[in-house]
Amino acid sequence: MRRLTIFVVVLAALYSAYWFIGARTVSQSADAQVAEMRAQGWDIAYDDLSVRGFPSRFDTSVTSISAKSPDGRIGYEAPFVQALALSYQPNKVIAAFPAQQMVTYGGQDFIIDSTGLRASTAVAANTALALKESTFEASEVQVTTGAQTVSFTDLLGALRATGPLPNSYAVYLNAQNVLLPQAISDVLNAGDLPAEMDVVTADATIVLDRPIDRHTLPTWETDPGKLRGLTLRTLNLQWGPVSFGGEGEITVNESGVPDGVLTLKVADWQRVLQIATEAGIIPDGAGFFALAIGNDLSNGEDDLTLPIRFQNGNMAIGAYPVGPAPNLH
Repeated sequence: MRRLTIFVVVLAALYSAYWFIGARTVSQSADAQVAEMRAQGWDIAYDDLSVRGFPSRFDTSVTSISAKSPDGRIGYEAPFVQALALSYQPNKVIAAFPAQQMVTYGGQDFIIDSTGLRASTAVAANTALALKESTFEASEVQVTTGAQTVSFTDLLGALRATGPLPNSYAVYLNAQNVLLPQAISDVLNAGDLPAEMDVVTADATIVLDRPIDRHTLPTWETDPGKLRGLTLRTLNLQWGPVSFGGEGEITVNESGVPDGVLTLKVADWQRVLQIATEAGIIPDGAGFFALAIGNDLSNGEDDLTLPIRFQNGNMAIGAYPVGPAPNLH
């Protein structure tokens, strides 16, 4: 019994030492990252940075944080941010966010009000900290910039490294009750479309020209990863009387030119065409051309399948040439 007691005491002491060393390492790593960003010209300030959670977690909390990039195009402000990790799995982090925060992008401020917004991220246990998977969710989100507001509920998004191609990532997004900005609503009201989408869902795999890791993320805004491929498994948009679906696969060359087929499926397409025409989405004079394509491809049915083909730098809808393919870089 005495040996067992000594063993338990030694084990507890070793684990306690591991936790305190780990907590100190987490704190020092955070300080080093802040120092590196400040050396690059970032303006970063906060009231307190602490690591707690003994014995089972490393809970890092930063209070009254503000950060701004050297050119002022990217910024962040929040009363607090928490990063929670199990002490035996420090490469998987759950982030908890306040009810209100401000993100600056492109020099424009976005106020984010949310309920239950949180994210989790897992990275590889290597020096590059390559992204393995990341998810985020919230029951309610409202984003305001200037006089424009977007809101949605039941948000769920995910990004996961996958294969077989290198730098491949599975992407998933679902949101419900998507309320569009007033500027867009004013246009759509003319076409009998409600301001609120019922549901938006996308499930795809993207291939990039580089991995997502700690080396590439700091330069992502000025030098973003370039798309090399897209496999769209599911696209579902329910918007009042309008229903859209989609699937397909394309590759993208080094110049940004796509090659492949994306197929768009539209329910009650003639009504959709009428709404788009009344809302001014389809330019004057193009409605007759769009109606002719729709009648040909639908074979007299209410539902329409539109194969959008990209080949040799050109784009076509079915057998109808449209013009040059868009550059995706």
